Amino acid sequence: MDPWDGYGGVGDYATSNGNVASVRDAAHLIRDGIPPDLIESIEDTGEEYDLIIIGGGFSGMGAAYQFHKQNEGSGRCLMLDNHPVFGGEAKQNEFDVDGYRLYGPQGSNDFGPPPVGSSGLIADIFRDTGLPFEYEFVDQDRAQTTVRAPLENYYGMYWEEERYDTGYFVGEGAEARWIINPRQDNLARMPWPDDFKEELNRVFRDEEQFYEGADLDRWLDSMSYKELLEDVMGYSPRVTEYFDPVIAISMGGVGADVYSAYSAKDLELPGTQAPYRYDSSQDDHDVGVYSFPGGNTGIMRHIVKYLLPESIEGSATFENILTNPIDFSALDRSGQSLRIRLNATAIDVSHEGPAESAEHVNVTYYRDGKISRVRAKAVVMSIGGWVARNIVSDMPTAITEAYEHFYHAPVLVVNVALRNWRFLDRLGISSGRWFDGFGDFFSIRRPMITGDSTQPFDPDKPIVMTFYVPFNYPGYSIEEQGALGRAELLSKSYGEYEAEIVEQMTRMFASSGFDAESDIAGIVLNRWGHAYISPQPGFHFGVEGNDAPKDIVKRGFGRVQFGHSELSGYMSATRALTEGAGAAAQLLEEVLS
Repeated sequence: MDPWDGYGGVGDYATSNGNVASVRDAAHLIRDGIPPDLIESIEDTGEEYDLIIIGGGFSGMGAAYQFHKQNEGSGRCLMLDNHPVFGGEAKQNEFDVDGYRLYGPQGSNDFGPPPVGSSGLIADIFRDTGLPFEYEFVDQDRAQTTVRAPLENYYGMYWEEERYDTGYFVGEGAEARWIINPRQDNLARMPWPDDFKEELNRVFRDEEQFYEGADLDRWLDSMSYKELLEDVMGYSPRVTEYFDPVIAISMGGVGADVYSAYSAKDLELPGTQAPYRYDSSQDDHDVGVYSFPGGNTGIMRHIVKYLLPESIEGSATFENILTNPIDFSALDRSGQSLRIRLNATAIDVSHEGPAESAEHVNVTYYRDGKISRVRAKAVVMSIGGWVARNIVSDMPTAITEAYEHFYHAPVLVVNVALRNWRFLDRLGISSGRWFDGFGDFFSIRRPMITGDSTQPFDPDKPIVMTFYVPFNYPGYSIEEQGALGRAELLSKSYGEYEAEIVEQMTRMFASSGFDAESDIAGIVLNRWGHAYISPQPGFHFGVEGNDAPKDIVKRGFGRVQFGHSELSGYMSATRALTEGAGAAAQLLEEVLS
C-alpha cells in the first residue's frame, strides 16, 4: 500500500481514489518540465483522429457524447485521461463490510434529474443512456431508527438543516457536547453570545433586500461575499466565519473574503436575493436532489456504457451499470469510434503550423514511463485551466492572460465505512458540523434503491459516513488561499490523516458508544488539489468594462476549443457536460464539418 495514497477500498476504483500518487507525479512533469532523456524518446504512434478530448471527467464525456450524436456513432475520437479510472471527480469508493458492498462518493455528488418529458442536453443524455428520471429510496423503518437522513450528502449542512437531523458539536467546555437540530429553536441552546445568535437568525430569515437595480448579477459580481455580508448587510465577521466552510466545502474552496457574491448566489446563500428556502410542505422527493450510492459516478457510468457498450460488463440494466466491473480492455480498442486511454497525461498540445491555417493538432502525452504523440483535426481541452494553460504551447496571449485570473482550491473527501452507526442513532443525528479540530462536516444518507445491491438503512448494519474537509485560509489573497490549502492537503501521509480522523471521531462520538477499533471497517482518502474553481469578484461579468476571463477562454482558437465546468464558474456535473458538449459542437460546426 502506498503510504501517501493509503487504503483505496475494493473494486475497480481501489487504485484511483482522488489525486493518487501516480497522478500527482505525472502532473509534476507538466509543472517541473520533461527530463531531456524522455523528450529525446518521443514516439509518434501514427494515429490520427477527428477529435481528441483531453480529460475524462464530465466535461470530456459531454464532448464525447456530442461527437457521438452528431456523427451518429461514426468518426474517430480519442479521450486521454490521466487517472487510472475514467470519471474525473465522478468516482466512487467501494467497501466490503459484513456481507454488504458499500459505496461512497469520491467527489462529484448530488444531482437533480430533469423533468419527465423535458428537452435539452441533460434530458437527452438521461434518455439516451437509460438513466431514470425518477428514483426510489429505502423506506425508513421507525422501529429501527427515527433519525431523519438526507437523500444526498450536502443538505444536512445549512440548506435543509430543518428537514434532517443535524447536530452541532460544541466541544468539551460547553454545557452540552452536541446540540441537536439547533435551528429548531432559533439557536437558543447554542453556547454562543446572544448577539451572534440574533445575527445568524436574521441572516437565516434573509427577509431584507439591499439592491433595487436591474443589474443585480453584475452588482453582486462587483464584490466579495464577505463585503456583501458585512459592508452592505451590516453583519459582523462572525457571520462570515460561519459561512466560510459552507462555501469551501460546497463549491468555492476558499473564504468568503475572496469569493464573488454572484457565486454565492449560485449557492443560494443569504443576501443574494436568490436564497434557498426550506419548505416544510415538501417531502424528500419534492426537494428533488438525490445521490447515487457512489455519487455522480452513477451518471458517469451510464454515459460510458452508452458510448462503449462493452465497457461495463453485462446488459445495460440500471443495477448492472452501477455495480458491475469495468472491462478495461474494452476502453481503448482499435476500430472503435471512441477510445478512452487511461493513465495518459497530456503534456503538450500545439497546432501543426499557425493556428489560423493549420489542418491538424499534435497532442503529446506521458504514459507508462514513455512519451507518445498523436494527431487530430481538432482538440477539446476538457481539463482545468491550471493544466490547460501549461500544456497548450501555442495558446494566444489573450487566453493565457485570461487564465491568469482562474483560481482553484482543494478539498479532502473522506469516506469511512462503519460496521454500524448506533452511536449516531443514540445521538439522533445523520449530519454534523463542528467548529474546531479536523474537518467541518459529515453526513450519512438514506440509500437509493438499486436492486439486489441496495444498501441497508439500519443502525445495526454497515453504512458509509462521508466527511468533507475544507482548507480555510481567509485573510490571504485568493491565489495564496488555494496554494496554502493544496500544500496542507498534499503534505500529510495517509497514516497521519487516518490518525486525525480517528481522533476527531473519538472526540465527538466516544461518549455515545463509538469505538474506532470495532466500528470502523475502512477509511479512504480522496484528495482533490484543484477541486473547485474559486471565482473572485469580476470573474463572471468582467471588471471596468473588460470581458470576463471565462468568456475570453471560451472563444478558443484555431482547432482547439476549451470546455470545462470552470468556464461556467460553478463545478457541477450538468455544467461540465454542457461546457464539454458545447465545445465539441463548436468544433464540429467550424472545423470538422
